[in-house]
Amino acid sequence: MEIEQRYSIKEVQEILGISERTVHRWIQSGKLKSYKPGRDHQIPVSGIQEMLQRSEVYPKVQSPLPDFDIQERRFAWMAGVLERVLDTWERQVREKQNHYQSRTIAVAALDVQDAVTFNFKPEWDALPREEKTQRHALAARIDQLVLDAFDHYKQAKKAETEEVEAIQRRREEIRRRTREISA
Repeated sequence: MEIEQRYSIKEVQEILGISERTVHRWIQSGKLKSYKPGRDHQIPVSGIQEMLQRSEVYPKVQSPLPDFDIQERRFAWMAGVLERVLDTWERQVREKQNHYQSRTIAVAALDVQDAVTFNFKPEWDALPREEKTQRHALAARIDQLVLDAFDHYKQAKKAETEEVEAIQRRREEIRRRTREISA
């Protein structure tokens, strides 16, 4: 099942040459179909086309929507999402609050890297030069994130092991003293 291309409010504004406020009004009135999976609205191409066909403002015979290369836009969007995810993960690893979280982030980052490197390689390779540069920068960030996250996890596990060993030594010492007193 292929996911239909969706646009942001800003993109719809630019495509149709209208104000952002108009786009919001159309969404609120139900004239323009949109989805809001998170904070921002996403408007499907079919919603724009349906609204234009019903519209009295635009002529019934009109030029089609600008023909954006769907694949190119999808990968630009995906790169933007990936950058936001990496920002969050890097911050969480830098804060070093939870070594299990760092381990989970490292494993997830490896999965993302695997997907980007192998599953989408032909698509990434077809991108324009400036987007390839962006892809290489993202790949380098993922590499560094994996290293930092696993380093934090290993350091925390080493400290945890040392702490457990110190507790066990103290426990053995207390047991030995208890036996001496009891004898």
